[in-house]
Amino acid sequence: MKKIIIPAVAAFVILFGAIFSCAYISSQSSAVCSEKENAVSMEYEISSGMTARAVGRELEKSGIIKNGQIFYVFARFPKLAVFFTHQNAKIFKIQTGYYEVNSAMTLANVFAEVSTGKERTVTVSIPEGLTVSKIAERFEKAGFGSAKDFVTVATTNGKEIFTELKIDLDIDSVEGFLFPDTYKVPVTYDAKKIIIMMIRNLLKQLQANEETKSIVNIPSKEFYEKLILASIVEREYRAEDEAALIAGVFKNRLSINMPLQSCATVEYIITEINHKPHPKIIFFDDLESRSPYNTYKFPGLPPGPISNPGLTAIKAAFNPQDSNYLYFTLTDANAGRHTFSKDFNSHAKATNEFKTKKAAGN
Repeated sequence: MKKIIIPAVAAFVILFGAIFSCAYISSQSSAVCSEKENAVSMEYEISSGMTARAVGRELEKSGIIKNGQIFYVFARFPKLAVFFTHQNAKIFKIQTGYYEVNSAMTLANVFAEVSTGKERTVTVSIPEGLTVSKIAERFEKAGFGSAKDFVTVATTNGKEIFTELKIDLDIDSVEGFLFPDTYKVPVTYDAKKIIIMMIRNLLKQLQANEETKSIVNIPSKEFYEKLILASIVEREYRAEDEAALIAGVFKNRLSINMPLQSCATVEYIITEINHKPHPKIIFFDDLESRSPYNTYKFPGLPPGPISNPGLTAIKAAFNPQDSNYLYFTLTDANAGRHTFSKDFNSHAKATNEFKTKKAAGN
């Protein structure tokens, strides 16, 4: 009889211990805080050489997880982690990186996060119409090296970058290809990696948009010429619905070999080529510049983009609105709207009326 009782007791103890252990591990794997708004949050970096034991200990000390020892056990025995958390085993592989964790995350959530290998990032916003030099200044301000080094890479390494991206262009500068957007940039990125990231984003955005997805498949030379036009449209339009009409005016001028006469290209000469402050007024002497970017003196497109255009300007350049207009002038500064004209006399009249109205304070 005793021989039967002893194994039964032992089995009961083992079963009870297993149940207790399971309950304990499950409770210790749950979130510290059930409500995210009340959770403790932190940015946590796992550097090279850190052990799972050290990571678990620090996360427990910071109040992110309940039990650092169980964190370590799960890291050592992924199958055990799968059993208790019902997660895929391959997520339980701690990687160096920079993570955002909080105490509302379960142990499985924390594991999933620290297994992604995320790099620390800095958010940098690039608005439409900036030049390479202005973009470089923004990245310098965000801590990504000197603007001078960025400009050097962007204006001399174009051939190498385009070859790497399988873009068939034999040009030195990436001006025009740096797509305006808000970027989360890994802190380890240098100028070349940032530039490649921005160009890839341009191609991705064009491919994802119904109106522009065919653009990425056209010959590179034609694409580049359209991008040059888009860079001018970007600096000329203010009201979004006028962008395609402005592109149409430039298309009409190009078709009759009429100079584009874009003030934006003259501003580019002054600020980006001559490195002078942005002018409040463009003088007649400025229009006499011998730079090939001077679209008042030389017909056709300038040799390269004068800004980095956004999607609106790009779509306008590739799909210009048909019209008989050859001129446009700003006539509503507040709304950013223009008056379009078919001949110079009508254009001059609209311009003078606007100047008179402006002088009268209306």
